[in-house]
Amino acid sequence: MLTYSDSSQSRLPAATEKPWLLLLLTFVWLWPGIVGHTPWKPDEPYVTAVVQHMLAGGPWWLPAIDGQAYLDSAPLYYWVATLFARLLSPWLLPLHDAARLATPLFMAIGLAFAGGVGRELIGRRHGRSVVLILIGCLGLIVTGHEMNPVVAGFAGFAAALYALVLTRRAPALAGAILGAATVVLFLATSLLPVLLVWSVALMLPAFVSWRNKGYAITLLMALLFALPLAALWPLALYRGAPAVFHAWWQFHALGPLDGFGGLGLFHEFGYYPKLMLWYAWPAWPLAAWTLWKNRRYELPLLQLPLLFFAVILLLLTFSNRSHTEDAMPLLLPLAVLAAVELDSLRRGAAAFLNWFGLMAFGLFSLLVWLGWAAMNFGWPVKLAERARYFSPYYEPQVSWLALLLALVATVLWGWAVTRRHLRGRQAVTNWAAGLALLWGLLMTLWLPFLDAAKSYQPVVQGMMRAMPAGEHCVSVSASQQLARISWGYYAGLRLQPVADGAAPACNLLLMVRDRRVEMPPLPGWQVRWSGNRARDKREQFVLWQRLP
Repeated sequence: MLTYSDSSQSRLPAATEKPWLLLLLTFVWLWPGIVGHTPWKPDEPYVTAVVQHMLAGGPWWLPAIDGQAYLDSAPLYYWVATLFARLLSPWLLPLHDAARLATPLFMAIGLAFAGGVGRELIGRRHGRSVVLILIGCLGLIVTGHEMNPVVAGFAGFAAALYALVLTRRAPALAGAILGAATVVLFLATSLLPVLLVWSVALMLPAFVSWRNKGYAITLLMALLFALPLAALWPLALYRGAPAVFHAWWQFHALGPLDGFGGLGLFHEFGYYPKLMLWYAWPAWPLAAWTLWKNRRYELPLLQLPLLFFAVILLLLTFSNRSHTEDAMPLLLPLAVLAAVELDSLRRGAAAFLNWFGLMAFGLFSLLVWLGWAAMNFGWPVKLAERARYFSPYYEPQVSWLALLLALVATVLWGWAVTRRHLRGRQAVTNWAAGLALLWGLLMTLWLPFLDAAKSYQPVVQGMMRAMPAGEHCVSVSASQQLARISWGYYAGLRLQPVADGAAPACNLLLMVRDRRVEMPPLPGWQVRWSGNRARDKREQFVLWQRLP
């Protein structure tokens, strides 16, 4: 079996955490920010538009926006989001909130499999450590609550890692899980994550723990399970829209590496290692402690996560994209490594992590409470002035439910961080609880304030009020897809795309310009309106009206 059974296990302190506390903390982490706000950049407006297209009767095999194929990701996340929207919108939730429920579903699946990896690979009680370290990572908190297909890919990666661990104990079941994970990865992202997982799977027999007949059975079963299911979508796309399939194959099939028409290679040197310094905190220092304390690299619990991490980092380094969301899979092997020696973390290091979390999250949480008072009641005065500066569209409002939830979360956090007998496990728990508290306060007390600053809805409404009475024809550059999405979603106005250099068909023309660059006047046109999101220093919308 792959489970670590070092003699130090017998000297570990008795468990103080209860499973239901882990479930409660994970539940509290999963839900803030899922409902209650409009689609936010960078990805949510596009996902919402794809869901709208599918709800309107668009073919299931073709993610599209306003009739144009949208191939940045394969369609699995869109399918699940569309299902939630069909079931719950509009009678219970707005379309975007209902669609966003796909995110906690996939994140819960990913965390469950990650916990399984810890329990299966390291031993009993370590599954909860892996989950706590993951939800404590700074980089997971934002992407893990967005309407974004990468969260489905995260679930697929976690399931694949669990299957590779499970293969020695139950090779047939491991094969089924690996096959399902392969399908999820392909249908949620692209071919590159599939190639990554299978590269790891094919390299593992270099280690003796995976060099056996059972492992061969796992890989064979996974292939038999995955190939026919994964082929359904590209075959349907090829039969329904051969030109779109060709475009996907040429430019999108390999995700961060673009497509088979020409590989996109290399980006800013060292981007992902530098990103990990904050994105993977506190997983990476704990993983470093494991590698420093336990140098027996013949152990499977070190071999698998190290190989998984190295292959992911290598492929990300070769890609021509530098996006934080692409680093999500790196958190899984780091969290597993971090959990190995968590219980042997020196008391001083545990106390420092706990003190740092207590000070940081305590201070920021206090600022959130003060900011909430300032934005709604005008005190403290200086903070109230800054609040009006950063979100001028915000109208003071107090949700008693949000206030109650924030108070309960604050009290529970205060109780949690006062526990005695602090060790590594308790320090990580307190850190995760502090991060969950801060995120929860932001997504309850500050959510209307943030939505007013980040949403395009106030901008759209401002332009609609400025339009001439009875005028519904507005032209916009065909390249401005986000503008067409926003005006269609918030105002039901279909902007008329016009090719660059072509004459607009409408008497109104919406232009999107960079505020840092002076815009020359348009001969024969006059400015009717201009607006932008609060404190957006780059993007500005200008509505021109043709002169008679």
